[in-house]
Amino acid sequence: MQFMMEGGFGMWPVLVFGLVGLVGAARYAWNPLRSRLPFVAAMAITLVSAAVHATWIGLGAVFHYLESPERAPDADVLRVLFAGLKEITRPGALGGVLLTLVLLVVAIGLHRAGLREERT
Repeated sequence: MQFMMEGGFGMWPVLVFGLVGLVGAARYAWNPLRSRLPFVAAMAITLVSAAVHATWIGLGAVFHYLESPERAPDADVLRVLFAGLKEITRPGALGGVLLTLVLLVVAIGLHRAGLREERT
């Protein structure tokens, strides 16, 4: 839960799009119909887009916080910057894991589709 909180609100779209993509990939792996691949590809692109967007929003939030000397005194700026940069890696990390799983499951489906074609 700490991981999700550190990543901010943008973690939720990344999680949702990743899980939807994973379900679509699992459906393709179970019954590898070529017509299911465009949806999985679109969800993979959406997942990457959401992770990049969440990261950019996080960067903006960190920089906005640091521009105010009342919030981050000069002595603490570097520590706050690195803490913020650590937190904004969370959407990319979650998105990367989910995208890897989606692609792995699609690879299983592609293998099963190849086996099916060999039998016919």
